[in-house]
Amino acid sequence: MPRDRAPAHHRRDAVALRRLGALLGALLLCAAAQAQEFPRLLGLNIGAKHYDDARYQEQLARLDVAILGFYRGWNPHGYAATPAAAMRKVVQALKARNPRILVGQYTVLNEAYADPGNAATRDLLAKLDAERWWLRDAAGRKVQWTSQYSTWETNFTPWAQPDALGRRWPEWLAERNTAVFFREVPEFDLVYLDNVMNPPRVAGDRDGDGANDDPKDPKVLAAHFAGHLAYWKRLRELLPGKLLVANVDNDLQNPEWRGQLEGAFLEGLMGERWSIEARGGWAAMMQRYRAAMAHTRAPHLVGFNVHGDPRDLRFFRYAYASCLLDDGYFSFTDKAAGYGSVPWFEAYDHALGKATSPPPQAPWRDGVWRRDFERGVALVNPTASAKSVEPEPGRRLRLGPRDGMVLAR
Repeated sequence: MPRDRAPAHHRRDAVALRRLGALLGALLLCAAAQAQEFPRLLGLNIGAKHYDDARYQEQLARLDVAILGFYRGWNPHGYAATPAAAMRKVVQALKARNPRILVGQYTVLNEAYADPGNAATRDLLAKLDAERWWLRDAAGRKVQWTSQYSTWETNFTPWAQPDALGRRWPEWLAERNTAVFFREVPEFDLVYLDNVMNPPRVAGDRDGDGANDDPKDPKVLAAHFAGHLAYWKRLRELLPGKLLVANVDNDLQNPEWRGQLEGAFLEGLMGERWSIEARGGWAAMMQRYRAAMAHTRAPHLVGFNVHGDPRDLRFFRYAYASCLLDDGYFSFTDKAAGYGSVPWFEAYDHALGKATSPPPQAPWRDGVWRRDFERGVALVNPTASAKSVEPEPGRRLRLGPRDGMVLAR
């Protein structure tokens, strides 16, 4: 037996202990998140990359959950000896300021840059080219969902041909992202999964039969679901104990995905022309919110994200109070800054404590919704007319249409 190798049973025991430690760590994370008092705040901060800025770190550390968007090779101004050390230095700095914060890193399965001049993604391009894993249409052209970010779609379904090691894009990408981001930064708590969509947004020849498929065809959907599941499965094998949180355009109710993720980011629920609240109304938005809570597993890290102007306090009150009607994490994105700032509101500074009533299933009075906390009350008026309510004896107030209010106790 070589002297530099332990006996097989010792190695197996070590692996088992590491996995047990990761599991215990995940349970502690879940327990901490579930015990988290209100308000609960989440930031998607994948835009501006000046994570080395101490002021930005201070702002990020005020959140309960922060999703970062490092790229391969990130190390501005020689912030640390290596890119891995630079990322770890940032995450450690956030946790030194706020030991309870959960920090995640952005990943995306369905698309990739095809620019050979981009050093951060050159390895992705090389693998996709070599294995022919780009999604192409019946004419053999690469498929693009949106040109805004200069990315192209990948074929991550089981129909794609495996590489020499039996891996398809989901498995290979999970291994690559683990090596680039997570293995050297064990302080990361979660993996952010962008673009978990149902159905897929584009047609293409996924099965190689020479015809463009219908994204809503049951066999195409099954392959689409399976590709995402393969990515999640490999990540869990490589990163036991990490939480998976996906940016979803659906409620995760399909059997394949239900209960598979620890969280969901509900992007732009309010504030955009494409927001659910704008297209379908407040009730439809809240239904999506409740469904995401129901179809994720503990600790249910559901981000209630809205886009707006921080100076529009009526919009803020309406959105913030709506989020407080369930147990998710409020996420306010400044439209002018995108995912690159941490807007702060005076209301955040008032600790509401624990909820003393469950998420309401019906209006409290005259169309107004209510939830109580140890040190406050959240009220939402989603109707088109003003309401006069008395949340406490002798305390009457007027709540405008499509407005909210959080009263301190």
